[in-house]
Amino acid sequence: MSENESDNCSTPEKTKRRRGESSKTYSHEKQNFGDEWITNTDYSDWLLPVHNNKLLAKCKLCITEMTAELSVIKKHSQTKKTFKFDQFKLVEQTKKAEILLSSFISEHNLPFNVSDHLVKTCNAAYPDSKICSNIPLACTKSTALVSNVIGLYSLEQLTNVLQKTLFSVIIDESTNLFEDIESDKGATGQKIFDEVIKAFTDSKIPLDNLIEFASDGCNTMFGASNSATSRLKEFLPGFVLLLNILLVLLFFCILKIQMAENTGIDFKTNYFI
Repeated sequence: MSENESDNCSTPEKTKRRRGESSKTYSHEKQNFGDEWITNTDYSDWLLPVHNNKLLAKCKLCITEMTAELSVIKKHSQTKKTFKFDQFKLVEQTKKAEILLSSFISEHNLPFNVSDHLVKTCNAAYPDSKICSNIPLACTKSTALVSNVIGLYSLEQLTNVLQKTLFSVIIDESTNLFEDIESDKGATGQKIFDEVIKAFTDSKIPLDNLIEFASDGCNTMFGASNSATSRLKEFLPGFVLLLNILLVLLFFCILKIQMAENTGIDFKTNYFI
């Protein structure tokens, strides 16, 4: 036998299959994930589509991806008998509890370090609760949940509303949004104007929906020239500028309180409105 004939008769190399992939070779066209599978009671408890890939399906119980072939999915569903549905339900309830506790911390402006003590308190208060005993929520995880889950979801919902609704804006130049450490620009009128416009254009919010702008009366915000409002009037003619009187009144209230503390004079009747 010649060397060429020997090469042609060699055993083909084995290829490693993806976990959950069928061992059979199908000659028909590959199947896309069916949306009706999600509502099917046989699969709805564990089957999910794979983002950006319609040819794959995902099991949320064992975190396994598989080809979106109905035969493969049916075969995988039979292995779910080894999983107790109560265990899966506990996992889902635990995730919900983690999000609720993280939302509570964020809503009440509490430090994320409190999550360690909050979970221990819940365990002590409800010792018979499987959900409480199953919550692995600490400072790092609660921070990630608020930043990457709750925050992004809230931003998406707010963006959807602002894209279809007329709205007003009230801003404070002292927020971290306007800090520019690298270029030493700081909270200048140009910087504030650029950041406001960029925030809306990046989120594809029509600037025509912005009808009012309010802030305190500092020169950076409401100066006659070279301020945020002077640039906004040129860029968006016709919208309303409002000086935030409440902020001005609050400033004078704080000022009089400080004067009372320093001088001993009672100014209460003057600064309460």
